[in-house]
Amino acid sequence: MIRDEEATPFYKQLRNKILEEIESGKLKHGDKLPSERELAEQFQISRMTARHTLSILEREGVVERRVGAGTFINQRKIEMDFVTFNSFTKNMLSKGLIPSTQILSIRKMEAHAHLAQKLKLPSGEVMTAIKRLRLVNETPISIEESFLPEKLCPRLDEIITENDSLYEILEREYGIVLVMAKEYMQVTVSDESESKLLKIRSESPCILQESVAFDKNEKEIEFSSSLTRSDIVKFYSELKLK
Repeated sequence: MIRDEEATPFYKQLRNKILEEIESGKLKHGDKLPSERELAEQFQISRMTARHTLSILEREGVVERRVGAGTFINQRKIEMDFVTFNSFTKNMLSKGLIPSTQILSIRKMEAHAHLAQKLKLPSGEVMTAIKRLRLVNETPISIEESFLPEKLCPRLDEIITENDSLYEILEREYGIVLVMAKEYMQVTVSDESESKLLKIRSESPCILQESVAFDKNEKEIEFSSSLTRSDIVKFYSELKLK
């Protein structure tokens, strides 16, 4: 029952209770929540309050409301941080998740102006571009394309496989150790082809990241662009006051 004597509004109490049941494992991904009417009767609140609570949880990505079917618990979001600089594979393994990769394409290209500016290269420099689909526990979460100067890693397109970490290959085969990166993020929506790969609806909200990775000599080595699903991934950072 929602407690009338508490200072916390009813909708917040109900929201917190649902989140606690998800955290404890009582409610799992795919479970159907009671209807607005059932929630109102169970917790002795108004249907308007129940509806408001479900709307908040939907905006937060905790639940999905399906017309004619009901409200269902979404998959718990995967945390990706801006605190440590790690490869995708190491990042996911550290969280107890199972990462995998599908190589979508590998091509040679000439650096266009934006790419040349990011990596401080002359326009027209020959680059190796590797486009990959990233999956966690067999669920696609992002599309990533990496660009590296061909002269720094010749024959990379012949060496890399779907089971390889790009950063481990750079270190093992070419002696290139990446130690830091600068990341830029913005909100965007997926187009039709991206949506098909990520198994989401067209024009779904996503996070677009652009990153430049540096070696120990502060030399720009890799530029990458990735499109990440916002419905199952969240980002966090740690900030300190100077």
